[in-house]
Amino acid sequence: MFYSDNKKQFSVLNRRTFFLYLLKISLFSIVGWRLYKIQISDSEKYKLLSKNNQIDLEILLPLRGEIYDRNNQILATNKKVYDLYLIPENTDSVNYSLNVLGNYLKIDFKKRRKIIELSKKVKKFDKIKVAENIDWSTLEKIETNKFNMPGIGIDEDYIRTYPMKENFSHILGYVSQPNEKDLSLPFISNMPNLDIGKQGLEKSFNTTLVGNAGQREIEVNSYGRIIREISRKDSIKGNDVILTIDNRIQKYAINLLKAHRAGSIVVMNIENGEILCMSSIPTYDSNKIIKKPNKDYWENLLDDSLAPLTFRSVQGLYSPGSTFKMIVAIAALKHQMINLDSKFFCNGKIEFGDRPYHCWKTKGHGSMNVISGIKESCDVFFYELAKKLGIDRIAEVAFDFGLGQIYDFELENQKKGIIPSKKWKKNTLGESWYAGETLITGIGQGFVLANPLQLAVMTSIIASEGNIINPTLTFKKSIKIRKLEKYSKEIKLIKQAMFKVVNEAKGTAYKSKLNDIEFSGKTGTSQVKKISLSERESEDFRKKEIEWKNRDHALFVGYMPSTKPKYSISVVIEHGGSGASTAAPIAKKIFNYINKIEL
Repeated sequence: MFYSDNKKQFSVLNRRTFFLYLLKISLFSIVGWRLYKIQISDSEKYKLLSKNNQIDLEILLPLRGEIYDRNNQILATNKKVYDLYLIPENTDSVNYSLNVLGNYLKIDFKKRRKIIELSKKVKKFDKIKVAENIDWSTLEKIETNKFNMPGIGIDEDYIRTYPMKENFSHILGYVSQPNEKDLSLPFISNMPNLDIGKQGLEKSFNTTLVGNAGQREIEVNSYGRIIREISRKDSIKGNDVILTIDNRIQKYAINLLKAHRAGSIVVMNIENGEILCMSSIPTYDSNKIIKKPNKDYWENLLDDSLAPLTFRSVQGLYSPGSTFKMIVAIAALKHQMINLDSKFFCNGKIEFGDRPYHCWKTKGHGSMNVISGIKESCDVFFYELAKKLGIDRIAEVAFDFGLGQIYDFELENQKKGIIPSKKWKKNTLGESWYAGETLITGIGQGFVLANPLQLAVMTSIIASEGNIINPTLTFKKSIKIRKLEKYSKEIKLIKQAMFKVVNEAKGTAYKSKLNDIEFSGKTGTSQVKKISLSERESEDFRKKEIEWKNRDHALFVGYMPSTKPKYSISVVIEHGGSGASTAAPIAKKIFNYINKIEL
């Protein structure tokens, strides 16, 4: 019996041992399989998970390339600045640190409260920006007393700066943080916090100036605190851009324009299309736009009735006035409506339809041919030419000489202007063309509009006797020149007349003649307010002071020297009165200055 009981007991023990052994084998198999899966089968997956948990990639923003003028004067650069930050865990009292800092730097109540609130929400080791772009004297005081301000630190940063201030603001534009639309641009997609060009050449050359981002791998703990830097690839600074603009001429032109409320001066090299000067007033200071806070300055610019943000050289549209008469004369000569011997008599007006069309010279110019008509700017002569030509022939020549076009140019937002034709009016206004409108177009009034750059290009084509060169703000390896050969004979006659405008008595710009160097040109006076017959005949009206906004625009286009021309110019002074008395003297000063600096 005893043996039987022992046998049963032994049998039970064996079964238990077997099941325990089986359980152990199963457990070890599961653990072994799991270890195999983690360490061998899925090792790459878990390595990646482990790395993502421990390694952060930090983008290192590149420095923006610099912009220079043709003489290597810096126009846009990067200035090292210093920002203040606060790390909450490094101070027992954020309030105390800010109180001490307040002895050296003004922190308004709203800003102070925001910093204190942030210090309670962010991670204790995170940096909270307190102030940026601290001036050097303030920085010295803070650095000297930093031991008394626990938690306050100093960071280096860079901001874009424009040493020439308002002289280049329209050309260069400014930089700012990218908006949501900008972030889709390929050059900025991985650098959402990098300032990019928003206007002017800063925008046009973004891809050149931005540079390449760097990166560093940093090990962080589960709280996000940086433990160490694992690897680093430095960013690459953007490429520099050198402009054809001459800082000396640009500055001189801006100073001349400051005597007036609004206007533009463009100077262009006739031989290669390089723009030496493109000035526009009123202007603004790009440094003040990018400096924060800038709300008040920005709102003042937007509220200014003279629109200082408008780049008048390419965005300002003006009736070209008598500067358009060269186009009409070339058209008339080309279509054999006149020749050098053709004359019209000017008695101060002509009658057409049911109304008179007046010449600017009330008593008339007498007998005029194409040379004297341009020299003395006789309106009646050009009314007669326009009447013979018709609007479509005038439009054809105007387009040939660069008007009514958008150029392949480094600046965006050019205004095309208007070169009217029968088709244009029908398509735009849904109206038929009237013959009287052709007469007004013949003296550069009515629908015709051009910007100052277009006027400089037109003048350049005339001066070079038909060479069409695209204007440029940067140096080109090769220059494409198209020859407008079909007008060669006509242009030579026009150049004779333009010489006489400046260099002979009775020429409308004769008072602006230079002794050291000869230049040629054409004055223009663009009417902005209709003058009634009674006003025209009134002596009192001629003598009285006209309100600024009702005064005529003053224009001048020209080139120098008269023989072998090298530079063309357009001057537009809004509500400047007379082209002869206001715009031509400015061109004279610019040409004289260029001659003196021996450009």
